[in-house]
Amino acid sequence: MTDAYAVLIASGKGGVGKSLIAINMAHKLMEKGKKVGLLDSDFSSKSIRDFINLPPGMMDVSGERFHPIDVDGLKLWSMSLFVGVKPVSMEGSMYSELLNDAVKASEWGDVDYIVVDAPPGWSDTFKRTIEVFSNFLGCLIVSQPAHVTDLRSGVDLCKDLEVRIIGIIENMSYLKVGDGQLKIFGESKIEELGKDFNVDIFGRIPLCMEIRDLVASKKPFLTGELAGPIEKAADKILTLKPEKPGFLAKAGEWIREKIVKALTGIVLAINDEIDITGVQKQFAYPGGSVVQLNIMREDMRTVISHWNFMVSEGKLLAVESEPNKPVDPDYRIDIWKDGLKWALLRNRQLSDGSTYDFESALRMGHMKLYGPLAMVRGARFLREVLRRLSENEKAINRIRPLLEVL
Repeated sequence: MTDAYAVLIASGKGGVGKSLIAINMAHKLMEKGKKVGLLDSDFSSKSIRDFINLPPGMMDVSGERFHPIDVDGLKLWSMSLFVGVKPVSMEGSMYSELLNDAVKASEWGDVDYIVVDAPPGWSDTFKRTIEVFSNFLGCLIVSQPAHVTDLRSGVDLCKDLEVRIIGIIENMSYLKVGDGQLKIFGESKIEELGKDFNVDIFGRIPLCMEIRDLVASKKPFLTGELAGPIEKAADKILTLKPEKPGFLAKAGEWIREKIVKALTGIVLAINDEIDITGVQKQFAYPGGSVVQLNIMREDMRTVISHWNFMVSEGKLLAVESEPNKPVDPDYRIDIWKDGLKWALLRNRQLSDGSTYDFESALRMGHMKLYGPLAMVRGARFLREVLRRLSENEKAINRIRPLLEVL
């Protein structure tokens, strides 16, 4: 595990020059006397290979540890060092495990900073990349004039989750032709956005042949006026101390709050719209036993929130724990947060043309049933109740807004 400070280079869209900024930031911190690592965590892209002359061969893996390569004093970890230019496709859980290994099972040595070239967008991979670092400093956001909406979304998300925004650099701000400027991507709005959100704007980098020639030569290090925004960002980074707990607390609190609201709405809709007694008869389920519903993270190992239910007088009721006396469930359902949402809303199409439902969740490992009996009767009862809920248009319209934010 490294104690290095981590700086995330993020963007709402791909193709905005995030890798260019990441490489230059790593180089600039080295110029200022720091030992630096560069983690290319955009595993599906090989853009780092386009910027740096990588030595032949593969990254050394020995003693169950990765050994980032040394490129002119910079320690580099990149998927390109495993697969070359071959495409890579992986599910979210695989991404999380590999990212965790890249940080915690790699010999980063005594680096002071790790600059992370993050995958584009603000999805779960963005949050997972932040979570893996113990000394996370914040995000440097890269944008260009045509992507103002995505930039605002990213700033909004970071603010909501209390992720520190180090500042914003606008790349490809205009096309530089001689002494003139052509605003081929539209007018810049970053100064306006910086004032709206109280975020530092480090400057604008043009689209020009000088940068193109540097990239083509595999020496993409900006100098002079072109390097101004990166210089300002580096100076600020050197003043920062880690600010990770706020993000984790906010993220966990936010998702738990949304799940509680969604589950409350689901129970109310079930009791109003579903014939619980009829489902009991179908499954010969007398009720009285406790069924635990665990809402899981994608890894299906981590519980985000759990509720205990039992049936009494034709109603589904929540069972509260008493002080120092936790509820001991008879049956249990574990279901991935997104699996629950997709199965209820039936808004996800699978590759065979079918619609994701609770059977799909079971088949794909997004849902698991546990209990002392082979039929797992109580868990199957609750699953059937949820299935009927998914087919009840009136009930789904009630809970749709609660589910869509999960």
